[in-house]
Amino acid sequence: MINQLIKSIQQDWLKAKAKAQAQCERAGRHDVARKLSECRMFAGYEDFADLVRLMFTVQGMEFMTTFGFPKLDTFRKFKPYSPERLGVYIDCGEITLTDVRNVFLVGDTTAVLKCRETAAYTVCLMCGAKATVIASGYSVVKIENDKKSQVAIMTQDNAKVL
Repeated sequence: MINQLIKSIQQDWLKAKAKAQAQCERAGRHDVARKLSECRMFAGYEDFADLVRLMFTVQGMEFMTTFGFPKLDTFRKFKPYSPERLGVYIDCGEITLTDVRNVFLVGDTTAVLKCRETAAYTVCLMCGAKATVIASGYSVVKIENDKKSQVAIMTQDNAKVL
């Protein structure tokens, strides 16, 4: 069942990638359009953990937040597979997470994220998710979000937010 879902999403990704490529061509961003056409990052044979790893790559987060892929209804199809165990929180309501290194918030999720360890953290928000990031100590937090999502940032001590 999950394999069929991943295959289906890979087909949707190919369509979204082609649309993004055409959009970049029209905007005169030929270098980005070329990179999109050459991208073979998502092959469709990945398992769920591999798919989540792709989501957390720089390229994955940039594509997803810039081009709005996938849509919320697609994310919701993954709820039965316990995405929280891999750091993906879909329609989870109000949550508080402490020192979780990779966090992907989606939809009706409002999170307080406490980043306290001397470590690198990655936070991505899509489809209207909200977060308050509290970075302290020597933590370094990279945040990506789409236009529908909101992030509030509080830094303490020597923490950095990118």
